[in-house]
Amino acid sequence: MREPLLPDTISITRRSDLAPIEAALDAALVVVRERHWIESTTVERAGTGSSPVYLLDDCVVKIVPPQWRLELDREVEATRAAHGRATVPTPELRATGTIDAWAYLVCERLRGVSLKDAASAIDARGRARVSAQVGEALASLHAVSTEGLDVLACDWDEFTRSRVAAVQDFQRRTGLAEAAVARVPAALAEAEPLIPDARRAFLHGDLHHEHALVARDGDEWNLVGVIDFGDAIIGHPEYDLITPAFFVTQGDRDALLALFEGFDFVCNERSSRRLAAWSALHQFNALARFLPKDHGADALDVLRERYWPTG
Repeated sequence: MREPLLPDTISITRRSDLAPIEAALDAALVVVRERHWIESTTVERAGTGSSPVYLLDDCVVKIVPPQWRLELDREVEATRAAHGRATVPTPELRATGTIDAWAYLVCERLRGVSLKDAASAIDARGRARVSAQVGEALASLHAVSTEGLDVLACDWDEFTRSRVAAVQDFQRRTGLAEAAVARVPAALAEAEPLIPDARRAFLHGDLHHEHALVARDGDEWNLVGVIDFGDAIIGHPEYDLITPAFFVTQGDRDALLALFEGFDFVCNERSSRRLAAWSALHQFNALARFLPKDHGADALDVLRERYWPTG
């Protein structure tokens, strides 16, 4: 019996935590490539993410530590369910497996570059165009059947209650000023009902500018792929608007309106307040990163006016 390549337990909060086992991860990648006959002239380590992700010629390999096995199971099922069903390509799942207590997946590498990397080359008109396409892509994903996707199932009422209970501590820890934190309960109350109807759908869960792939066609930039379904969940469709509103549109009004139109979302007074509330409740959305350091009690109102315009 061979010695384990990878440790049974590891604490990871940032990429640097993986430094002591980089050689072991490289060896694990060799195992994956040999198992699945993966040939590649290049191997590039993705620059972000806690789990190690390797970019090869035509595929991506993600290796996940034991404590995040459930998240990988979700990503596997979501990737399989989404492929071929959106308005733009999503990766094809090619293989899954385990190495010691760790798990991995192999999926297709799509063409294009991340919107984050291309942002400086895209003008306002191009951002609006891509934003509309992101809205359309999300709407098409929401039409994916949820039958059999038990691993993505969620009690949305309970999820909402848990986020309401955690929101002040989460936003405080991520840098929101105390005066603004104190305003959160009132903002939530003004937004009731936080769940406007019984709609539930397959959600990407975190479609930001690194998960949106774009490419130039002549003078125009277009969305050419959506990647990373690690945070997919079955929930209310409006939840999927929050991350692109902040990261894809960058608060540009024309891009926001294009996103809403592509998604077929009407931002009126009620929905504006509701989505502003969910911007605080979203499990990954640290509001302070979108505010000046000296922001005050009116921070949530400022964000609502910028990211959820009604006109």
